[in-house]
This record gives sequence, structure tokens and C-alpha cells, in this order.
Amino acid sequence: RQPIILSSGVLVGAMGRHVCRKLFLIASIINLVSKSTCVATTVDHYSAVTTSGRSLTSFPCTQPYAFVVGSDNRHKYPYNYRRRWQRKMPVPSTSLPRTLCGSGSRIHEGNENSSEFNSAAHRAAKNDVLRKHSRLALAPMMEYTDRHFRAMVRLVSGRTLLHTEMVAADDLVMASNGKSGGRGRESVKNTKRNIASPHVQQLLGQSATIPEGPSVLQLGGNDASQLFQAAKTYHEYSQLQLSTASSHSRCEYTALNLNCGCPSPAVSGKKRFGAALMKDPAHVTKLVRAIHDGVDGRLPITVKCRIGLHDADIKPFSREVYEGTRSSQEEYEELRKFVEIVASDGIATDFQIHARIAVLGGTISPADNRKIPPLKYEYVRRLAREFPELNFVMNGGIHSLAQAREELQVDDSLAGVMVGRAFVADPWGFATADEVLYGDVHDGLDNNLDQQPRNRREVLQAYGRHADHEERHAEPAQIRRSLVAACAHLFAGEANSKQFRMDLDELAGRPERLEREAKAQAWSSAGGSKASSLASAFSCAPLVSAGGWDDMQAVDDARPSWDEDELPLSELIVDAACRHFGDEVLDRSRRESYEKKIWEEDEARRRRAKGDPVLFVGGDSGKIDNGEKVSGGVVDGWFNKGLN
Repeated sequence: RQPIILSSGVLVGAMGRHVCRKLFLIASIINLVSKSTCVATTVDHYSAVTTSGRSLTSFPCTQPYAFVVGSDNRHKYPYNYRRRWQRKMPVPSTSLPRTLCGSGSRIHEGNENSSEFNSAAHRAAKNDVLRKHSRLALAPMMEYTDRHFRAMVRLVSGRTLLHTEMVAADDLVMASNGKSGGRGRESVKNTKRNIASPHVQQLLGQSATIPEGPSVLQLGGNDASQLFQAAKTYHEYSQLQLSTASSHSRCEYTALNLNCGCPSPAVSGKKRFGAALMKDPAHVTKLVRAIHDGVDGRLPITVKCRIGLHDADIKPFSREVYEGTRSSQEEYEELRKFVEIVASDGIATDFQIHARIAVLGGTISPADNRKIPPLKYEYVRRLAREFPELNFVMNGGIHSLAQAREELQVDDSLAGVMVGRAFVADPWGFATADEVLYGDVHDGLDNNLDQQPRNRREVLQAYGRHADHEERHAEPAQIRRSLVAACAHLFAGEANSKQFRMDLDELAGRPERLEREAKAQAWSSAGGSKASSLASAFSCAPLVSAGGWDDMQAVDDARPSWDEDELPLSELIVDAACRHFGDEVLDRSRRESYEKKIWEEDEARRRRAKGDPVLFVGGDSGKIDNGEKVSGGVVDGWFNKGLN
């Protein structure tokens, strides 16, 4: 009487759809001839939703169960396989100790503790987390979205899906082999692997004091074997962190992402990955498969790409050339073909698409690649409608939380939106994302919102604990700049924000300055009066000392003697904020800040409509766009208006 599971494992392409039909046919027969409940399952839902199910038409009186493991909320329920007649059905709540695992036409007996079953269940759980947190995503940005900035964003929003900066597969493989430089697989042959090396921790580590929550590790590369090894390195390192319960760092990501959208000449030119991969979607499918195999199928694999390419090496980029090369329909069909081929393997079901083309060849800078090519949101929305079994997140040109909400309200086909530079420029502007986009509310219970910092003072205090922990386990001279940069724009748009950033810049450079002074003092003791005067003049050590290489080693080993009265970085940051901002700013709630931002945007639109000068948001004093000073303005108006 106990339910029986028919599991196909991972379904791939046409063969996967064939196996899927066979399983449902068998499930139909069992349901007809016995009183047992037969449940047919698949690990991947892409093959499932593309199966016509015509083999079931011979059994119109049956309704075989089809629980699709790893699908999103729209498909995570049993349904009959004629998609036009989908309807929800109850999932058996009885425990399922007996499993029939199918592989092609052969069916053998297994159990739910098998590695394949566990990998599929783990991937299904991660998929569910990925779907629930995709409404707003932090875009991957080199030199910005390191673990410190991600920790800051997590304090601002508990639901936003975070993306790491791109980790090059060859760098990660070399780091796991004890190397930190060079290129190519030849440089790491016959080298003992060390997945716990500090360089691996630097590339993969997360905050030890602030749980990162839903986050995605982005990998870059064009070699399937290297991407396999990189994914395997992450998998082994994450398991090591779980087994050792290390207090120094964490490493647990929700999904892995393949970079197919970076137009930088250093990435898409010389290394030929990033946006250059869109030229060969079949190869991208192999790369996605390699990453999937590297983590034993335990994590979802997503793809970030552009809507198309323009190779400036073939024809220089200009508006006239771009508009005259191909029609919008031809451009969309190429994008559609790319998505269809990459998703045909049934592994990549989530796509983050920057709604601009990528101009390759280095004729325009990466910054201009984010501004000059026109945005075409309609391409991403059309893909979402034509591929309902896939999930699409739209990226590009979204500058505020209000705009993100408006784009998601256009229709419900999109899974979410992705924001990059706007998050860096004004992270507190997205402080109410959990409430505005996800519907979280403060209800006094132990939920997500009630556990978050309520204002920017509490954010700085929580982030300070992360900063102090990082400085205890690393050299302050090497890490402080990135620690301070993460919170530099927390008060964007407030008076005195520039002075606050200047104070933080001084804090960031203090360890380096003290280290230079320590080296100069050590050189002064070792190199004589003439060398001492030079060292003092330049605040650095010359190349060769009078005392020889032994003295040079002493200079290199010199470290600053920190003053015993030196405050920890957490207190220094909070003190800098208290010097420049009053309690009204520091203790302003998330909701009040959001209403202030909305009021400012409405006021700016009203002024533009009247032809009046528009007050710039941000800076230290009221400035209008003709450069004149004003005593009052939008901010004063908001204070006088008050909040309801």
C-alpha cells in the first residue's frame, strides 16, 4: 500500500523526454492494475514540461502523479502532462521508503539514501531558495561585490540574492594547487592540491559573523575541464568548512553561475570567455554540464548573458551600423536560439540577462558597454513568456528600488530584476526591498525583518563586528581598504556624506602609512644616516641597504607597533558617522528613508515638469544644476512635509 517512486535521475535532451514518457506510462499502468500509488519523478523539470505526454492518451481514466523535483513554485506540484490542462493535485504525505530508479529502459531497485537521490534532493532545496529570493538580485561586479560588501548588503536586505564578483576558473584551480599566479593547466600539473589554502579562502570565503544567506558564486572560463575542477574545488572546500566548523570564514552558496556577459577586453578578448561565449551556445552547454558535474549535481547552475553581441573587430560599432546590421526580430531570434540550446541539457533553468548587446573588440570601454547600447527589456519579457518553464531575471538600467518595483509590476513573467552600480552607489536606498518586493512585514514575531538592523546606526554596529573579525585574522594593511569601502556610501544623499567618506579614506590608509613608517624606521637603524634621510623623505625602504640582505629582510619583516589606545575599526567607523550625522539621520528607520527617497523623486519630476532647476540628490549642500547654492530645497521640504 505504500507509494512507489519511479525516478529517472537526470533527464537530458530528447532521450530524457523519451524516458520521461516511459516512466509516466509505467506509472499509469501501475495505478490501473494495483491499489498502490505510483509517483513518477524527474530530477530536472525542463524535459518534463517539454514532453507532450501523448503516450498517456490511451489511459484517459488515469491521472499519474508527476512530482517534478527541482522545479520552481509554478511547476512544483503534480500535474498531468498535457500542459494546457495543468492543475494542482495533492502530493502523498506518506513516507516513501521504496524507490525504483530508472535509467533508460532498465529499471533497478534503489533507496532514497543513494548519492544520486541525495544530490537531487539537495539541488531541489537550493532551487527552492533560489526561486524565493530572485525578485531582487545584486549583480556580480569585479572589485565591488567581495565578501565585505555582500555582508553589508545582507544587513540592508535579508532577502536579496547576492552574487560574488567573478572568480576565474584557472585562478581557483591554481589556488587549490598552492599557486597564486600564472595561467594554464600546465602550471599546476603534478602539484599537491590544497583546497584549504589562504588564496582559496580569499576567492570563496564568506563572512564568519554575518550569515550570507541566499548567494551565488560566479565562475568564469572557457575550458570545460578547468570549470569542472573549479566547481569541484568549491564543493570540496564547502564540505571542509562544514566538517571543521571553522570560525574564520564560511562557504556555502545557493547556486553557481557561468559568466557569459562580461564584455571587458581582458575577459572576452584575450581569454575568450565572458560575453564571447555567446558565439557558441553549444560550447556553453558543455561548460554548464562541467560545472554541474563538478558539484555532483547538488547545486543549480545559472547563466548570466547579454541579449546579443556586436564584434567591433569585424565592423566598427556605431548607432547607424548597429541599427542597419540586422532587424530586431533577427536579433531576438539569435538570443532565443542561445537560450534554447543552453537550456536543452536540462541543467541551466535560470538566466540573468543584461538587456543590452555586448560590444566586443575594445572599441568602447566596459563602462560604456553599460550605457551606450540601447536597453531592450522587451526581449527578456518575451523570453519569459515563450519559455515559462525557465526563469529570467532582467538586468541593466535599473537605478532605484521604485524602478525595480515598477518593472516587476509590468507583468508577472519575470522572476526578478538585477541591480548593480545603483546598489554600490546607494545601498540604503534598497533597505525596504524585503517589504516592497517580497511582502515581508514587521509583525513582532521572530521573522526576517524583525531580526534585521532597524537603522543605519545598527547596520554600522553589526558590520563593525565583521570588520573587527576580519582584521584579527588578516593584516590590516592588506584588508582595511576593502573593509571600509563596503560602507563608504551607506549615507549617500545625506548632508556631510563627502566628509564621512574622507574620514573613512583616512582610516583605510592608516595601516599602510604606519607600515611604511615602521619600514622606514627599521631601514634607518640598518642603513646609516644617508639611507635614513632618504627613507624618511620618501617614507619607504630603498632597494639595497648598507647592511646587506640580512638587514633588508629585517626591513621587510618590520611591522607597525600599534598604539595600545588605538580603537578597533568598528568603533572608528561609528565615531566617524556620529561626527558627521545627527541622530535623526543615524536612527531614521528603513520605511522613513524609503518615503523620503520617493518624495525626493516626485519633487524632482515636478521641478522638471515646471522647468525649474532640479536639486541634486547627494552631496554636502543644496546644489542645483546651474551650480548655485541654495539654503533650502528638497530635503528641507521633506522635513517640513513630515511623514504620515
